[in-house]
Amino acid sequence: MVDEGLLIAKAKNGDLEAFGQIIASLETRLYRVALFLCGEREEAKDLLQETFLGLHQGLPRFAGKSGIYTYTYRILLNLHHKRLRKKRRITVSLTEGLKITYPGLPSAAESFAKTELREKIRVGIAKLPALFQEIIVLRYLEELSYHEIAEMLKVNEGTLKSRLFKAKNLLRNILS
Repeated sequence: MVDEGLLIAKAKNGDLEAFGQIIASLETRLYRVALFLCGEREEAKDLLQETFLGLHQGLPRFAGKSGIYTYTYRILLNLHHKRLRKKRRITVSLTEGLKITYPGLPSAAESFAKTELREKIRVGIAKLPALFQEIIVLRYLEELSYHEIAEMLKVNEGTLKSRLFKAKNLLRNILS
């Protein structure tokens, strides 16, 4: 396995293969976040593509004070917030959900109920202020530790825990 710092140094010097390896190491996790935030696969793919373009353009300024994932995640969030400001509305997609059932797998109704619940939660999270959305996504979707999230958002852990508590209460109120 190649050292992340070495890949970044090579990519900064124009090595497209090294940049491709960086993208490959980030793509799955960032796509999952983008899909969660956007709710639609094509929009998530577009956001991810814009994110990697932003990474390519911003890589010369990357100082290494955080990990490359953290840096790229921040680019993704900034682009997502920019898109939301342009839209001024949330698009809800219920296109997925009905699936063919096979023995031992959930029925279409069970699958739809789970999908419907996930969609309701995603829409509820989308209604939260951006800061609370980020905390919920980082903690429960990305499963980052309090320490990692606090470092990423540049707040102390106590502040983070307080914000997470508020975010969960707001989400609970939205969902009820």
